[in-house]
Amino acid sequence: MAEYQFDVAPSFAEEDRDRVLPIVDRLKALGVEVFYDRDREVEMWGRDRVEYFTETFSHRARFVLLFSSEHYVSKWTRLQSRAAMARSLEENTEYVLPIRIDDTPVPGLLPTIAYLDMRRHSDEVIAQAVVQKLAQHRASFTPTTPITPQSVAALVREKPRGWEYLLYVTVVSQGLAELESKYWEHFLRYAPRNGAVEHGTGIELIRDRNVLLSEIIKVAVETLFTGDTQEAAFGAPGEAGDPSRIVHLGELFVRTFDEILEWARGIHATSYAHEQARVAARIQAQFADQQLRAMHAVARDLRDVADTLVERLTAGEQINMTVPLVFEVDPQLEKEFRAALDRL
Repeated sequence: MAEYQFDVAPSFAEEDRDRVLPIVDRLKALGVEVFYDRDREVEMWGRDRVEYFTETFSHRARFVLLFSSEHYVSKWTRLQSRAAMARSLEENTEYVLPIRIDDTPVPGLLPTIAYLDMRRHSDEVIAQAVVQKLAQHRASFTPTTPITPQSVAALVREKPRGWEYLLYVTVVSQGLAELESKYWEHFLRYAPRNGAVEHGTGIELIRDRNVLLSEIIKVAVETLFTGDTQEAAFGAPGEAGDPSRIVHLGELFVRTFDEILEWARGIHATSYAHEQARVAARIQAQFADQQLRAMHAVARDLRDVADTLVERLTAGEQINMTVPLVFEVDPQLEKEFRAALDRL
């Protein structure tokens, strides 16, 4: 992890200095290393200010706090903004933390980037959000961090706000990433031959498969993703979570997803001597589609939230980790399946 001289460097228009200064002072009181230009006047004395600010905003600060406003259009702040944006693009990571003073857009700053708003968030809330962001950075934990005892211990030690959510998301997103090719092959209706050959109509086998898929879903709904199970892992309101249980619960999400994939994969991998049995079986394999799509979408949404977790929690957003596990078959697909069975 790169070392920085400053934790944060505020970038703001001179006209907004009086509005920004209380946040700077509060951050200092909280132990945050802040680059504040008026504290560095002796250091800047005699130096080229363009080079100095470019170096500071590009290399010396972990985060840039960009206070956007109608005044944030001057030559000087544009220089700071360009330096910050350039590093953000180069490192492909969060670096610019925007804070709105008003609704004036900042050139180069994507409108989809999460922000805090001084009209809705107090100075204290913004300062505490910065502290939480720094704690997350010190833990060196993101949704791409390998899950090891060391990385989990570092996250638990720093305890950035929402760390339980971040840990769960990381386990789930990494686990599903490893299954992505298998997920893609499912919707291609492909699986390598497994050597099994079904010579009859396969009616009994089809019934058994329906029971098996239903049981996979029921077990997940009734045991893994209940409110009691989630509370045992994430903790009751106001209580810390249990990291080992959170990791385990994330692994069970991935395992359930893989179990459904394998259920359908076994159908696609089997060879059928009876053509109508093959047709019916391959329609049956599609029964897994809706559940797989739902779980895949949950993992994607969890990951999107994790990327802006501190900002969302600071804004008072309630993070929902409910997993939709409902076994429903498209009526048209079920109609096709029954028609295929009638032809056996």
